[in-house]
Amino acid sequence: MKSVRQKIDVGDLVEYEVGKMSLTGLVMERKAINPNYDTDRHFHPDEYHCKVLLLNSDLPNDARWIRTKWLKLLSKNS
Repeated sequence: MKSVRQKIDVGDLVEYEVGKMSLTGLVMERKAINPNYDTDRHFHPDEYHCKVLLLNSDLPNDARWIRTKWLKLLSKNS
């Protein structure tokens, strides 16, 4: 993707809630759900997903692709 800043982007600290559990993670990568999308624009959170390294997971190096609409922004990487 090009360098258009998205609502949630690489380097941001996010929260992902799974049932009653809340996981904190770091966004490592992002990409459009549909590879044919024009990437030089702002996406709606339904249009892309992020690879998130979950920091407080029970699994070591737990990185998952998560829909952006399911993430809550905790801290923006400037």
